[in-house]
Amino acid sequence: MNPSGIEAVTRDEDLAAKTRAIHGEPSQNPDPAAQLPLTAAESDREAGSALAGGGAVAGAATGAAVGAAVAGPVGGLVGGTVGLVAGVLGGAAAGSLVKPDTPADTTPDPERP
Repeated sequence: MNPSGIEAVTRDEDLAAKTRAIHGEPSQNPDPAAQLPLTAAESDREAGSALAGGGAVAGAATGAAVGAAVAGPVGGLVGGTVGLVAGVLGGAAAGSLVKPDTPADTTPDPERP
């Protein structure tokens, strides 16, 4: 009996396609064997997202501190907002310049000092 009148979904096909035998859902199992590797495009997107998020936090905090020091509470609000936008844009710009290390870049070369 379902009192809400909405039928429950019994199987999520997208999630079922990502599960691995014995390990279950990759997002809920910290075991490395349960995880799926990221493609190069996903890796680039994740690196850019992390830098944009970090820039947002740093920009908002810096902007709010400077704005509050210069113009009080309203300045803190305006400075935080402007700093947030500037931080996101700066982090996204940095993300387009930075590429994550590939295994080939981190493998030691015995001929290189």
